[in-house]
Amino acid sequence: MSPSNQMKKTAKDLWRLFDWLDSSFDAGKWWPAETRFEILVGAVLTQNTAWTNVEKAIVALRSDGLLEASALLAAEPERVAELIYPTGYRNTKAVYLREISRWFLNFDGSVSGLGDEDVRSSLLSVRGVGDETADDILLYAYNRRVFIYDLYCRRFFKATGIGDFSSYRQAKTAIDPAVREAEFSLDQLQLFHGLIVEWGKQFRANPLLLSESRALQ
Repeated sequence: MSPSNQMKKTAKDLWRLFDWLDSSFDAGKWWPAETRFEILVGAVLTQNTAWTNVEKAIVALRSDGLLEASALLAAEPERVAELIYPTGYRNTKAVYLREISRWFLNFDGSVSGLGDEDVRSSLLSVRGVGDETADDILLYAYNRRVFIYDLYCRRFFKATGIGDFSSYRQAKTAIDPAVREAEFSLDQLQLFHGLIVEWGKQFRANPLLLSESRALQ
């Protein structure tokens, strides 16, 4: 099969999987946040931890009035680390939160005039922001049409025959052309990620879901 035909086939497969997920799971609200800056905070805190831990940290930061970029940047790092303790790597993440707060204050107002790749490159220059975190922010904070290739997604793609990818960047390079070909709307891309996360959570609790997912190949 030619690369062009393979891309078109993968695009059709992505639509088929999206429809199956949408009819099988309830993703709830994605991304769960009250402000754009809160999305950035959550995207940093969710690294290497469960979302339930992030929720605890968000509540603590909100209670201390630290879900505003200027306030978080001015806060004592030790206090921030204490508040985000449930997410793990608290001292490291406290530093990352200062850096993303500084970026937000400097660049948030100009993002609307920049292209997706320019915003992504700017985010990737921030300490503590990698590919997944940057795309989380692009998709949910700035409403850019990008696909999230997190661990849940890569497990889902492997289970359903889309591909076996060892890294975020490998999956993005391989599948992004098919995502563009599929022409998902912004709302659909935001929902797609939430549905895959829900699949991942239920997959851990129900191993039989793997057999059902493999049947979609």
